[in-house]
Amino acid sequence: MGLGGLELICVSWVGLGFLQFTGTAGAASWALGSLFVVAGVTTWHNPALRYFSGVLAAVLSLVSLVAANLGGLLLGFLLTAVGSALALAWIPQQAAATPEEEA
Repeated sequence: MGLGGLELICVSWVGLGFLQFTGTAGAASWALGSLFVVAGVTTWHNPALRYFSGVLAAVLSLVSLVAANLGGLLLGFLLTAVGSALALAWIPQQAAATPEEEA
């Protein structure tokens, strides 16, 4: 999710020479990109919030298709959609039970 957000920001910031993303699409790219980065960091550092950040990223990735120039030339959309699916499917590893806890 974080990589997809950075890709959205970089595409709108640098452009490709012939594509200058300014105006509402540029602002949406910056806003959505920063939200994706925050969702990725939140998922990484606080796994208990992975459902919230995964659903948020899934919805925002669909919004980025319309609002942010096809989700950062489709690469940002694909990165954020896969990241949100991984966040929703991720189950943190449980600590192994010690013999004292089993008794």
